[in-house]
Amino acid sequence: MSETRSHAKINAVTAKSSEPIDVDALATKFRQWRAQHKTPGTVIAAHREALLERVAQSMTFEGEPITEARLKFLLNQSDT
Repeated sequence: MSETRSHAKINAVTAKSSEPIDVDALATKFRQWRAQHKTPGTVIAAHREALLERVAQSMTFEGEPITEARLKFLLNQSDT
């Protein structure tokens, strides 16, 4: 993505929010994340953890509360 296009995209996102985006802080955070997730396995684990959290939040919102621990148990049970 070109520099101009990326700034336009960031400005479009900023326009939707009342808070400006600190691009340097996001870049630093991304570099730190990449340093921690150097292998496909660590990336998969990070995404699985985030997904479990989102599913638990969604189910709570729908009136079907479940804990992340229970979701992990069910996920492990279906893997066997």
